[in-house]
Amino acid sequence: MRGLHLLGLASLALQGGTASAQDIFVDQSISFTLKPAIRRSPLLEARRTSPDYGWIGAIRPLPGDEPDHVVALRLQRQSRRFIGAQADIALPLETSGYDHRPRSRTRMLSVEDHFSLSDQVAMTLGFAGLKVSNRNANVTIGSGDDRLRARDWFLPHAVVHYRPTSAITLSMNYEEAMRAYGDTGFTGPLGLSRPDFEALRRSLRPEKSRIASIGGQWSGGDMMVTTSLYRADIRNGLSFADRAYLPTNIGSARLLGVKMMARHQLTPHLDWSVRYQQAAVDTMTGRSVQEREMALAAAWTSGAWRVAAQGSRTGRAALAALGTQQSPLRAEGSIEYTPVQQGRQRLRLAARFINPSRLVSIGLSGPTAMGSLHAVDQTRAVMFSADMGW
Repeated sequence: MRGLHLLGLASLALQGGTASAQDIFVDQSISFTLKPAIRRSPLLEARRTSPDYGWIGAIRPLPGDEPDHVVALRLQRQSRRFIGAQADIALPLETSGYDHRPRSRTRMLSVEDHFSLSDQVAMTLGFAGLKVSNRNANVTIGSGDDRLRARDWFLPHAVVHYRPTSAITLSMNYEEAMRAYGDTGFTGPLGLSRPDFEALRRSLRPEKSRIASIGGQWSGGDMMVTTSLYRADIRNGLSFADRAYLPTNIGSARLLGVKMMARHQLTPHLDWSVRYQQAAVDTMTGRSVQEREMALAAAWTSGAWRVAAQGSRTGRAALAALGTQQSPLRAEGSIEYTPVQQGRQRLRLAARFINPSRLVSIGLSGPTAMGSLHAVDQTRAVMFSADMGW
């Protein structure tokens, strides 16, 4: 008899409304690349040097067999579905009582053409597009077609690389990007009332940015030095307050900054780097702030293992959500295991400790510079990932 009572309680829990909700990602993408016959170019060696991926205007490395002309097209659609029982609706006995409709969709388009103008000059032209449609961002409101929307199908970018000598590469870069709020309503208590949701929809705007930069890279032996000077505009910056689950616009600003980095390969397995960046940030409210960061990083690689760590000291942020506080000292690290790949089989396991910076000058070139902004993107966290293919 006791077992029947436990079974009844379990059944009731499974049909208890949003308490049994589940959030599911469905990712679909198509990539297509046109590559003509391979012809070696002196620029390939410069592009293979290891850049700092978080840097504005950083020179991206290309595989050693990359041809001089590449046309790439990528179309991606990501659906975020909310599945949960609706206890307040009387459903027929033959139905499951669950809502499987996609609540949030993000569509991204990327078109890019990379080509060599001569043995010393290479160029990349392209554009990106982004559309976010989040229906009923607050799922407790009930059925309906209210949405948070953001769309821009033409966000251009252009890069020019010039290599006057075998050790020096100069670059000019222009890029536009947009961030939106595709996961709003899938984290936190989801307890907004209808008036609160309407107020959020009226006040929230997507973040858009424009960046123009000029930089240079010098490589010699075991050393590499990179510097970049940039000008940027950011409108309706998006952020989250500490432990908050709803995004907020933190303002607009103009930036003029410089970034410098030096990397030294101590041994075949160990390298270290130092980085300094500073930006003069003028907000639209008339406030001027100098953002600064000094970072020291090291990485050790041996066979299938790679261990990396970074420590930094950061100044105050020019734009931040109310109630946001961050220690000036930050630390991040990762451990990766990638065994030898055979054929099409691959395996990669990783564990990372992240502590994202709140500086707007760093956020412009971070991993979420384009796409949907998530609360976890600005939260200290330990993340585990696995990448498998065959």
